[in-house]
Amino acid sequence: MRVLLIMPSYGNAPSNFWFSGHIFPPLGLEYIAAHIEDIAEVRIIDVRLKTVNLQVVDKTIEQFRPDYVGISCNFSPQAYNTCKIASIAKVHGSQTVVGGWHPTLAPDEMLDSPAVDIVVRGEGESTFRELIQKRSPVGVPGLSYKQDGKLIHNPDRDLLDLKQIRPPARHFRSTSAKAEYDFFGFPVDCIEISRGCPYSCTFCCVHEFYRHRYRNRPIPEVIKELRSHEIKDRASIVFIVDDNFVVNPEYVMALCDAIIHSGIKMLFKTQVRVDSVVNHPKVFKKMADAGFLYLFLGFESFSDRTLKKLNKQIKFEEIKSSIKILHDLGYIIQANIILGADLDDTKKDLASTIKIAKTLDIDMMSFTLLTCFPGTQLMENVLRNNLLLSKDWRDFNWITPTIKYPNLSSDDLKYYLTKAHKEIPFFDNPIKRFVKSIQARGWKFYLLRLVQMSQIKIILHVLKKLPSLIRIYK
Repeated sequence: MRVLLIMPSYGNAPSNFWFSGHIFPPLGLEYIAAHIEDIAEVRIIDVRLKTVNLQVVDKTIEQFRPDYVGISCNFSPQAYNTCKIASIAKVHGSQTVVGGWHPTLAPDEMLDSPAVDIVVRGEGESTFRELIQKRSPVGVPGLSYKQDGKLIHNPDRDLLDLKQIRPPARHFRSTSAKAEYDFFGFPVDCIEISRGCPYSCTFCCVHEFYRHRYRNRPIPEVIKELRSHEIKDRASIVFIVDDNFVVNPEYVMALCDAIIHSGIKMLFKTQVRVDSVVNHPKVFKKMADAGFLYLFLGFESFSDRTLKKLNKQIKFEEIKSSIKILHDLGYIIQANIILGADLDDTKKDLASTIKIAKTLDIDMMSFTLLTCFPGTQLMENVLRNNLLLSKDWRDFNWITPTIKYPNLSSDDLKYYLTKAHKEIPFFDNPIKRFVKSIQARGWKFYLLRLVQMSQIKIILHVLKKLPSLIRIYK
């Protein structure tokens, strides 16, 4: 049994740094690989890499002749390229299996493609393994498929017990792939510590995918993975990919204590909520001590009315408070703002949002347009009111208008998005930002972590990436 797992490119993705200036390893596919490598010969291809394109995919499938081709499709802009890859696989006689957020929440539409045979709904590790073992989707929980021209949706599979999950199979990464997985030019790896989010933001599909449940992995297993040679010997920054890292403050405190007591000296990047910062500043002090440096926060809007409509459960005053708390602790902050976050917005509202953004001391500020994705409350509202402008998933890329506004045209949205990016650089004066972080944390924090890294290798890697990074910052 041979299985080829493929990560497609993002299609019409924005060219700014937030989306295309870095590439993180395909952790989801590596989890799938870990759960089937004992029963199948497995390979992974990442089409996001510079050295890989559809011709490479075609040649690999022709030579490897996989029985199954599994394609990850978390983001809707990937749907088009997912189907293109599936079409190539069908030419060579492979069964095609598609999984991820998008097909889970839109399985019927994905199966409308003649190239897609099977959809994995929800978490794929156990479902994909059972499919490979049975060599048939019949009766396998969590699968949707076509049979005699009809769509069959098997019952949902229970969410996984994260105590039993196998660590991702990082050894499937090619040498060229390892060279391209980086963040700001620094070698990066990913680790997942939890799954799910207990919140219900109207534009987000994460809570739907995980059925409004949140689960943590056992801390000893996390520490073991962080100390593995695949991470320890290569990565200088570890991205904890959790959608919402500080859901359980007690767990985070215990994890940070374990990191510190284990002598792990790494730099960590993750995603957190504004209210977590304001309500639990001691947790973020402990995270700083453990090596957490770079945090992504979704501000989305500066209007309390709009934040309420989005069900963000935060207020503008909390946003301002969170910035001060985090900077006092030496964090580098990236924040995202959604232009047109309220369907009733006017040009005056967009101009005001940009004006306020200029007053906030954010290290990295990114801007996107409100975009509706399958399974979200926002999509239900847009469809109910006939506000959808496009049905081409390539347009659902955060920078192309896809929603009709009563007071704004698509050209208005494009104008203010361009204005925001032009007037507020994504990373304004990075040297100054890092100097402030060093002043807050002290040289010892950084030196202890640099000592554990292969400094010469990392410096050479960063210097190689420097020209492209400078272009991005400009």
